Amino acid sequence: MKTVSGKGTITYDNGDVYDGEFQNSEPHGIGRMIYKDCRVCEGIWKDGEIEYEGKLVDGKPHGRGKKVYQSGNVYEGEWKNGLRHGKGTFKWIDGDLYEGEFKDSKMHGKGIKKRPDGSVEYDGEWKADMWNGYGYHNFKNGDIYTGDWRASKRHGKGVMNYANQDIYDGEWKEDCKDGKGTMKYHNGDVFEGEFSSNEMHGKGTYEYADGDIFKSFGEWKEGKKCGLFDDIIRARKQVYYENDEVKSDSIVKSETTPDDVW
Repeated sequence: MKTVSGKGTITYDNGDVYDGEFQNSEPHGIGRMIYKDCRVCEGIWKDGEIEYEGKLVDGKPHGRGKKVYQSGNVYEGEWKNGLRHGKGTFKWIDGDLYEGEFKDSKMHGKGIKKRPDGSVEYDGEWKADMWNGYGYHNFKNGDIYTGDWRASKRHGKGVMNYANQDIYDGEWKEDCKDGKGTMKYHNGDVFEGEFSSNEMHGKGTYEYADGDIFKSFGEWKEGKKCGLFDDIIRARKQVYYENDEVKSDSIVKSETTPDDVW
């Protein structure tokens, strides 16, 4: 059987009519299919299947359209000069879904990404396919972060609500607690002070919910007490720590209240 390539019009036995480019006797390239029920499908074809359906300008997707990729992923929305640009929806073959803004074929602007079960993974600002700006992220383990992002990492100010009911509110750097912040533990303890690489590091105040020590003022190093601390018990007590271990202590007679120590 002779194969046809190039441009032309073919009327199929079922009444459908195709007008456009062919390759090996199948619609391939730019063309329009007019079905016998009067439906019209216009766009870019490949091996007899519609690959892109929508508006074209100079042979490129431009305006609203839908494209099915070889991977099985599907984009439906606005196009500009052949690129995803404007508002649209991108659905991955595994069920993940993005709804929002695009620029130069990348997720860019405001958008929501959902998991296959419909739960929100991220809702916020994007830049070149990355979480960038202000946004909300629901971790698979139940942790929730709301705040600033840079290059898909927590960076700036934000609040982390952990699944175990701990809460951190403060500064972040490259996905780590870094800078000033407050950590409220689920047992009622509260640390307010400085952090570095996710650890208490620098000056801070640790307030205990239970036990003899009501407040502890001093300096931490990599999550451990180091140096001279003012521990508020029934009286003010100065304690010297090394790697979280007490090396010496003494009661200090003072009129100073816990809130005046720093």
